[in-house]
Amino acid sequence: MIPIPQSRPKASLSVVMAAAKAEWEKTNTTPLPSLFVLGVRGYYDSTIGEAGNDINAYDDAFFIISFLSMTSWNGNTDPTRYGVNPHADGKCMARLKTGCWTMQPRMHRGKYQAYGQEESPVTVERIRANGSISRTETGCFGIDLHLGGINGTSSEGCQTVPPDQWEKFRKELNATLHLNNVKKFSYILINGPLT
Repeated sequence: MIPIPQSRPKASLSVVMAAAKAEWEKTNTTPLPSLFVLGVRGYYDSTIGEAGNDINAYDDAFFIISFLSMTSWNGNTDPTRYGVNPHADGKCMARLKTGCWTMQPRMHRGKYQAYGQEESPVTVERIRANGSISRTETGCFGIDLHLGGINGTSSEGCQTVPPDQWEKFRKELNATLHLNNVKKFSYILINGPLT
């Protein structure tokens, strides 16, 4: 089994909102939306794995925010491994860049309901085996937010949630989208830790 924190992220609403607002305002002139998901890469930078952000570990965090509530979840925002991805025409594994992206419910590989970019472009970094960036690309690469694995995070660039939290996460996000009467949401990804 891969590392999973013993508890869910415990950042306060004020800290989460400040971090999301700072990232949002880098590229947007409109107010921060009332519904969004914040991803924090390296949230557990000093308590899971090696110091700093790790791959193939649930050392990141997700926060579902709406005007009604905030819930926190463990997660992964990195590819399971670095190096060439045999499913991507010989390109290196993708890592979603920090920033503000649009996601919506969709089927993950036609198997189960998850969330993804659909036709909304994102920017990814292609990561060599040694961890360096080989190139940056913007487009539609099938970056999803989906169920992770037990023996690996099950990611070629997707954002993943541990199996024991996935169904509750999915139900919470679906209910939040329904209550807000929206089909798309902003996914804001930042580098941690939160302070």
